[in-house]
Amino acid sequence: MRLKDKVAIITAAGSGMGRAGAILFAKEGAKVAVVDIDPKGGEETVKTITENGGEAFFRELDVTVLPNLKKLIEDTANKYGRLDIIWNHAGIPGAGGFGTISEKEFDEAIDINTKSAFFGAQYFAEIVKETSKGGSIIFTSSVSGVRGSPMSPLYSTCKGALVTLARSLAKLLGKYNIRVNAIAPGVANTPMRFQFLTRTTEDNYEENLNMLLKQVALGRLVDPMDVAYAALFFASDESAFVTGTTLWVDGGYIA
Repeated sequence: MRLKDKVAIITAAGSGMGRAGAILFAKEGAKVAVVDIDPKGGEETVKTITENGGEAFFRELDVTVLPNLKKLIEDTANKYGRLDIIWNHAGIPGAGGFGTISEKEFDEAIDINTKSAFFGAQYFAEIVKETSKGGSIIFTSSVSGVRGSPMSPLYSTCKGALVTLARSLAKLLGKYNIRVNAIAPGVANTPMRFQFLTRTTEDNYEENLNMLLKQVALGRLVDPMDVAYAALFFASDESAFVTGTTLWVDGGYIA
């Protein structure tokens, strides 16, 4: 019960790493707002949580619609009388390559991957800094945000911004006991891995996967639970003196 009585919001919690985190957070005692653009996936996450004795509710939400994102955060705080954690996890691979990316593709990637996380943190902080309890803001960055990626300059731009945002907000919000950290996963064993490894038409999935795994010291893709446990650490009081940090969950890829 490492999150006993805490209230958490997790975006993109209808599948993959977000779902794993929502289920784990609930198991550890948190009340969880499960947020996703996919109602089927989000409801399945809530069903799994409630069937195992946890507490959660689902909100269908496009995180790029900022008034709705703000309302979600306010509603969650009002529903439970407190707010402790937000994991800004929503993201997309976006267009790959360079030289052919359209303005529409650029804006879509920035809006989902970066802008929604920025404003999610801002709306969360507006509520939590008025209390004396503090809180935890978590961003999902990527190994592509901390090292160069010739396959995805746009994705790296989005995710790299979250690393420096976590550092900046850690400095800004520390006086309110709000901690801000980021997780940088490698390629995860979720359906989205196909998008990451085949961003352009000339890419070959199997060849790219084999090349990737040769650079991973532990020799496998990231499991969603690997990231969920990293988020749990940042969400819990065990990381009470950890802020402004990016944790690589990559099996030694960066090393």
